[in-house]
Amino acid sequence: MFLTFVFNRMTDLLKKIKVKVRFFAFLYVVFLVGVGYMLINYSRNEGTILVNDSWTELQDFIFIYSTHLGGGQMTLFTVILFSLFLSVRKSIIIFLSFIFTATITQLLKHVVFPDAMRPFIELWDEFKSGDLHLVLSEELMKKGNSFPSGHTTSAFSLFIVLTLLSKKPVYGLFFGSLAILASYSRVYLAQHFFEDIFLGSIIGVLGTLFVYFIFEYKEWLKKLDSPLIKLNR
Repeated sequence: MFLTFVFNRMTDLLKKIKVKVRFFAFLYVVFLVGVGYMLINYSRNEGTILVNDSWTELQDFIFIYSTHLGGGQMTLFTVILFSLFLSVRKSIIIFLSFIFTATITQLLKHVVFPDAMRPFIELWDEFKSGDLHLVLSEELMKKGNSFPSGHTTSAFSLFIVLTLLSKKPVYGLFFGSLAILASYSRVYLAQHFFEDIFLGSIIGVLGTLFVYFIFEYKEWLKKLDSPLIKLNR
């Protein structure tokens, strides 16, 4: 009886998740196919150069700012916003998703692949000579630990969990677009290779689905479905 109950609960939750993320999933598949195409047909440096050759001043402006969508500050702001005005329960799920996925990515970056260099280091001579377009200043570009992309992990984690917590699945189109925008910005700004954002996105999506699957229907969390402002009254 217990196993039957667990199986039915899991099946029901999976069906709900499938419905909620169907629009987000469509954009994500397009993203994976596009990045996969770049990985199959171009070397890591060739992919970076191809993106760099297509630079424009408008893209510089857009991607310098949109890259912050994948920063930890963006997730922290969202957690605070949800806690104060929307739902403590949802803010906890967002926070746990971020911690779980970020931990995996940081372990890979600093323990498993500590020597993975970023594009601007491998192509520094070209950037320095002016053959490649340098968007960020040198001071902001002297970093290693490229694989996988932390910003991409955070962006996909945040925006898929917001899709899951939204009332309308169609919001997934908006959130999916933001996740892709933040991820592509990492390649455009020469902060990461395509392979970095490919794995980063997978960690963000699968890790967040795992956390959501575990915590979404916890009874103790349901008691916290109001914002702090309301709970304190």
